[in-house]
Amino acid sequence: NCMVALERQQPVGVVVSTRRDAGVWIQALGCQPAFQRRGIAAQLVEALIRKVAIQHAPVITVDVPVDNQAAVRFFEAVHFAVQGRYVSYQGALTPATGLPGDIASVAPSTLLASYASYHTALACWERNADALTSYGALPQGYAYALEGNIQGYLLHIEDTILDLAIAPQADALQTSAALLGRMHAAGWTQATLRKAPAAEPVGAALLQLGFRPTAEHLWMGQVLR
Repeated sequence: NCMVALERQQPVGVVVSTRRDAGVWIQALGCQPAFQRRGIAAQLVEALIRKVAIQHAPVITVDVPVDNQAAVRFFEAVHFAVQGRYVSYQGALTPATGLPGDIASVAPSTLLASYASYHTALACWERNADALTSYGALPQGYAYALEGNIQGYLLHIEDTILDLAIAPQADALQTSAALLGRMHAAGWTQATLRKAPAAEPVGAALLQLGFRPTAEHLWMGQVLR
């Protein structure tokens, strides 16, 4: 969905959003500098909220960079509240040696069938189950098992990790090391994971494995019903 504000038939502001059953996500919001003091951006967001509320969307959300305090204050002013935090990571991949267990290649659809049981916090819009399913068979998928019990799985396209999922009972560091080692064995030396929920253990494991945080976003939202 794209809504545009016009001034003398010229676009001066735009808000772009997308919708799924779970709600609406604002992908982009922009306003010409000369019109920022006129509240065009707020008017666009408020118009979008009215529209999607009529369509019975349960919630509207947006991911705001933590270091963009002007954007954080803007969304607070239009009654969005912080619901969570996402951290992006980048790092070098190394071989996984001496770890117990087995790693197998698994179809993405098979791994995603168990998505909910591996995630304790809501993922960002681009990395939730619906978004990952839309990639079809394109990603590479691996599952790590100990004594027949799946400890976690990894989905990636080239050097971009789409999902690094750890079972609740698993050792997050060992599982992450094993799965990232398998990605290294597939020929990749660097990897990026965008917007991992800060509440999940994968972030701490990545830091221990030498990854560094590259960006942080606030997940902000407004409940509509």
